[in-house]
Amino acid sequence: KRSVFTMLQLNDKVAIVTGAGRGNGRGVAMALADHGAAVMVCDINEENAKNVAKEINESGGKAIAAYCDVTDPASVDAMVQKTLDELGPITTLINNAGVIYWKDFFEQTLEEFQREVKINLESVFICTKAVAKTMIENGIHGSIVNFSSESVTACFPEGIGYSASKGGVQAITLALAGYLAPHRIRVNSIAPGPTPTGMNTFMHENADKIGATIPLGRCGDCYKDHGHICCFLASDEYSGWITAENILVDGGKNMIPYIYDPKNAPVFNT
Repeated sequence: KRSVFTMLQLNDKVAIVTGAGRGNGRGVAMALADHGAAVMVCDINEENAKNVAKEINESGGKAIAAYCDVTDPASVDAMVQKTLDELGPITTLINNAGVIYWKDFFEQTLEEFQREVKINLESVFICTKAVAKTMIENGIHGSIVNFSSESVTACFPEGIGYSASKGGVQAITLALAGYLAPHRIRVNSIAPGPTPTGMNTFMHENADKIGATIPLGRCGDCYKDHGHICCFLASDEYSGWITAENILVDGGKNMIPYIYDPKNAPVFNT
């Protein structure tokens, strides 16, 4: 019996994935391509982006790569124009790029807090404005998916700036969903739970230990879990009447209390 995701086809989709050079962004880009979408793999690390695009193309998919600083409107505009020129009208935007400083509140600097807000939240504003404009101009009933985090609803005291910026992502998702609904552009967010990504070493080194504390018994998977939920939300056939939603993809972690132990707090690489 074929699964719903085997049947799910995105052959008519052109997708942009930000921060796609590693981690969740890479997993999402690979999943979208595997289901038939043409993918713009963009990242501030252009070499990483090119490697992911090469991997997709060598496996039979279609992808191009570009350098993109998601906090710079000019850089975003250039990336969007390259997508239009080489892949065609954009149907899907995955706002994934992000950063975290895993620090005690009194040790975090204002500059670090502002950087989290700029990359995690302001980039959603910048990228969505650039892409949604092209969707409207081309009559595309598109889908925009923003990466929030389980840290918005779970106690996450060692990541104050991250939690605040991701809470903003959920808020802007609701606002944009309402604003863009008359154009039949859907806007949703997903909130991943603990997932080993390129952004940290702690999660990789302790995945089994952390996974054992999650009700469904494991950490998240960038491709299988977050990639496939983005494919679902990109599909008009399977999610065409879903907008303004935030979907927790966390193995049930939000069902259990979270106890912060500063002695064992992980250190994340930004």
